[in-house]
Amino acid sequence: MGTYPLLRVENVKKYFPVGRALFGKSKQYVKAVDDVNFSLDVGGSLGIVGESGSGKTTLAKVILRLFEPTSGKVYLDNIDLFSLSNKEVRRLRPKMQMIFQDPMASLNPRKKIKHIIGQVFKIHTDISDVEISERVIDLLEKVGLTPPELFLDRYPHELSGGQRQRVCIARAIALNPKLLIADEPVSALDVSVRGQIVKLLLEIYEKYKNEIAYIVISHDIALIKSICKDALVMYLGKVVEKSEIGKIIEEPLHPYSQMLISSIPVPDPEIARNRKRIPISGEIPSLINPPKGCYFHPRCPYVMDRCREKMPPLIEVDNRLVSCYLYSE
Repeated sequence: MGTYPLLRVENVKKYFPVGRALFGKSKQYVKAVDDVNFSLDVGGSLGIVGESGSGKTTLAKVILRLFEPTSGKVYLDNIDLFSLSNKEVRRLRPKMQMIFQDPMASLNPRKKIKHIIGQVFKIHTDISDVEISERVIDLLEKVGLTPPELFLDRYPHELSGGQRQRVCIARAIALNPKLLIADEPVSALDVSVRGQIVKLLLEIYEKYKNEIAYIVISHDIALIKSICKDALVMYLGKVVEKSEIGKIIEEPLHPYSQMLISSIPVPDPEIARNRKRIPISGEIPSLINPPKGCYFHPRCPYVMDRCREKMPPLIEVDNRLVSCYLYSE
């Protein structure tokens, strides 16, 4: 048998119906994810970046079958997730887990921490209550909530934001998933706590990197750089660039990537004054009626006539993928 990526995403689309167009002739759709392709090996770490509304979180939820796709295929461990029944997907849940953006919203406010984490084992394993308690304590120690006895009988509202996110991470890694998706894992936290959570995510990745693949969703490219090796840049539901994160930061190809990099603050005022900047201009167009041609052309400083006519395909440029006519013949 040949080898294959842990995760394969093939031509995935997710359109949300929003009623009918004028005179009721046809339905209108929000094209949240539009023909996305990528793969990820065990040990891989992929960052998905873009402005709010670019489809990052929707893509993650489609991959995990939290949203049903409009079309496309997703394979986890060579299993076609979209062909499975809901019952079969539930059996696969231990292999794919998600750390959500808002830890308070993703934790049951009526449950104690020991029950929130312990419920994972009750649903997916047959181990005894004593062993569940032992594993919960071990998980709390792994995520830095020590001594664990102080947290077992607390409710989520009795914890700080950083502590709640550590509980969410403990729950996500409880059953040793093969795919772990972190959706804006630090955006809801205080600045002073973000570094601690990023350090924890890195420690978990280093410990399990031979068994797990990481996807981190963020609009913060600096965060992606600290955690991930590769990055995928999305705009209005489409992939516009894919490469190693270092290459995207040092030499972004797509004009949208260049704008995102230009928006990163530089602490050295001399470097900030001298560096070339492409300021982000305009607003994200409507996902219901996106621009004809390249979706980015209304905001692009290099727009050409053909940009207004047809969406450029993803092409390979120096071992990188980019969707832009600047690099095609």
